[in-house]
Amino acid sequence: MFDDWLLHLCLIVLAAPLAGFCVQYVWGRRLGAAGAWLTCVTMFLSLACSVLLGVAALSAGAGFDVHLGPWSWLEPGDGAAWNIGIRLDGLTVVMLVVVTLVSFLVHVFSTRYMEGDAKYPLFFAWLQMFSFSMLVLVLADNLLHLFMGWELVGLCSYKLIGFWSEKPAPCLAARKAFITTRIGDLGMMIALCAIGTWVGSFEFDAVFAAAAAGEIPDPWLLIAGLGLFLAAAGKSAQLPLHVWLPDAMEGPTPVSALIHAATMVAAGVYLVGRCAPMLTPDVLVVVATVGAVTALVAGLIALAQNDIKRVLAYSTVSQLGYMFLGLGVGAWHAGLFHLTTHAFFKALMFLGSGSVIHGCHHEQDMRRMGGLRRKMPITAWTFLIGVLAIAGVPWITSGFFSKDGILSGAYGVSPVLFWIGLGGAVLTAFYMMRLYVLTFEGEPRDAHVHDHAHESPRAMTVPLLILAALTLIIGPLAWHEILLAPPTSVDPAAAWGTLQTLAQEHHHAGVVMWLAIAAGVGGLALGWLVFHIRRGSLEALKRPFAGLERVFAEKFWFDELYAAVLLRPADALARGLRRVDEGVVDGLVNAAGRSGVRAGEASGAHDRRVVDGLVRLVGHVCQGLGGALSALQSGRVRLYLSLSVGLLALALLLEHLL
Repeated sequence: MFDDWLLHLCLIVLAAPLAGFCVQYVWGRRLGAAGAWLTCVTMFLSLACSVLLGVAALSAGAGFDVHLGPWSWLEPGDGAAWNIGIRLDGLTVVMLVVVTLVSFLVHVFSTRYMEGDAKYPLFFAWLQMFSFSMLVLVLADNLLHLFMGWELVGLCSYKLIGFWSEKPAPCLAARKAFITTRIGDLGMMIALCAIGTWVGSFEFDAVFAAAAAGEIPDPWLLIAGLGLFLAAAGKSAQLPLHVWLPDAMEGPTPVSALIHAATMVAAGVYLVGRCAPMLTPDVLVVVATVGAVTALVAGLIALAQNDIKRVLAYSTVSQLGYMFLGLGVGAWHAGLFHLTTHAFFKALMFLGSGSVIHGCHHEQDMRRMGGLRRKMPITAWTFLIGVLAIAGVPWITSGFFSKDGILSGAYGVSPVLFWIGLGGAVLTAFYMMRLYVLTFEGEPRDAHVHDHAHESPRAMTVPLLILAALTLIIGPLAWHEILLAPPTSVDPAAAWGTLQTLAQEHHHAGVVMWLAIAAGVGGLALGWLVFHIRRGSLEALKRPFAGLERVFAEKFWFDELYAAVLLRPADALARGLRRVDEGVVDGLVNAAGRSGVRAGEASGAHDRRVVDGLVRLVGHVCQGLGGALSALQSGRVRLYLSLSVGLLALALLLEHLL
C-alpha cells in the first residue's frame, strides 16, 4: 500500500510537466498568459508531490530505499530484457525537491520576464519538457533509463539556448552546446556497452554488485568509469568540455537560471554521485583533479569578464568543479550537498541578474551600471545574500557548510588539491564581490542606464525573496545529513592511500574551517576594498597585472585553440572531401551519366534511321499497294465486268500456255 502511494506520487511528478508541455505546445497561442500560469500550476503540483516524497523519506530515516517496478521496455533477445523503473532514496528525493522548486520559481519569474515575446507560449512549453526530462533522469533506477532522460535534457537545452533562433548568436551557442555535450555522451555510450556486455543488466544495484565482486574485468571497469565521467564532464562543463556553458548565456536569462542551477549541469554531478560505488580509485583521482583544476581556471576567467551573465556562467563552471572535487576525494555528502545549496543561491543570482537586465532595459555590461541598489533594493539585497552564500560566509549561509565539507575532504587526502580549492574559494569571493559592487554600489557610470532603471514587478521579485530565504536556511537544516547518507562502498582511502580522520569526522573544526572562513571573508573584503573604497585607483592597481588580465579576459584562448586544432583542420578536411566528392566521385558519376547519354543518343539515331526507316518503308509500300487496289474499287458495274472478262481471258491463256 505504501509503495502504491509512492508510485502515484512519482507518476504525478512526471505527468504534470509532461501534460503542461502537451497543452502549451498545442494550444499555447490560444491560451496566452493563462497558458503560462497553467504551466506554473503543473510545476507546483510536481513540487508538492516531491515534497511529500521527501516527507516520506524523512519518516523512513536513513535506510529509505524503495524500488518501484521494473516494467519491461524492450526485449533484445537471448532472454535479456531492458526495463524501466523508479528508485527512491535520499539522493533521489533531494534532487526532486531541488529540481521542481527551482523550476517552479523560474516559471513564475518568466511570466513577466518573457512577457511580450513573440514565442511566449513556446518558451513555457520547452521549460516544461526540460523539467520533465530532468525528472525522468533523477527517478531512473538503471543506467539505460537514465540515459533516456539524459538525452532529452540535451535536446531541450538545444531548443532553449537557441530559443531566439532568428538571431545568429543563439543558434551558434545552441549548436556548440549540443556538439560539445555529444562528445561527452560518447563516453556514456561506451560505458553502457561495457556494462551491458559484462553485467547483462543496467540496474544500479546489479552493476554495483558486479563491480564489487570483480565480475567486470579491470580494464573495462576503468573504461566504464572514465566513460561515465566523460559524460558528466560534458553535461557539467568541466575542462576541457566547459566551453559551451558561457555561450549558453545567449538564451533567455530564466533558461540560464534553470540550466546552471538545477537541471542540465546538475545532471553530471548527479551521475557521478549515483555511480560512485562503481568508480575505481583511478577514476576518483581523475574526477578530483579535473574538478580542482576547473574550479581554479574558471575562477580566474571570471575575474576579467564584464558581462554580468558571463561572470555567473564561469562561476557555475567553477562551482561544479568544487562538486567534482568533493566527490573525487570521497566527500560524497559534501559534494552533493553543495549541488543542493548551489542550486538555490545560483538560481537566486541568475534570476537577480535577469531582474537587473529587465530593469536596465536589457543592458548586461557591468561597466555601464553602478548605484542600482537605490533603484532596485529588493534585487540588490537578495543578490547580496547569494554573493555571501557562494563566498561561504560562516554559519549564516548554506555555501559555508557545503564548501567547508569539500575543502575538508580535500585536506584529508591531497594537500595540493586542498590548496587549489582554497585558492578557488578566495577567487570566488573576490569576483562575486566585484560583480556586486560594479552593479549595485557606487555612483552610476551611465546616466541613461541609471535614470531608466527600475525595480522589477512582484512576479520577479517574489521568487528572489523565496530563494534568498532558502539560501539562508538550507545550510543549518539537519535533514540533509539523513537523506544524503554516503554509500558505504565509497572509500576515499582506497583512492588516495592515506586518509586523515580529522578531515572526514571533524570537518567543521580545526584549521580547515578557519582557512575556509579566511578565504571567503578575505576575498569579499579584498573585493570591497579594490572595487568600492579604492575604485578611483583601480586602473593603477590593475596595471601590473595587465598581461594576466588579458589572458583571463580571453578565457585562456580555449576557443581559439579549439578553432586552430580542431575546427579549422576539420573544416579543411571537409572542404578537401568536398573537392574529392565533386571532382572524383561526382566526376565518375557524371562521366558514367554522359556515357549513358551518348549511348542513348546513338541508339536513338539508329532507331530513327534504320528501324524507323524500315517501318516507314513497309508503310509506304502498303500505302502504295493499297492506293492501287483502292483505285479498282470504283463501284462501277461495267468496270467490274471488264475486269472479270480480262481475268478470265488471262486465266484461259495461262492454262493454254501451261
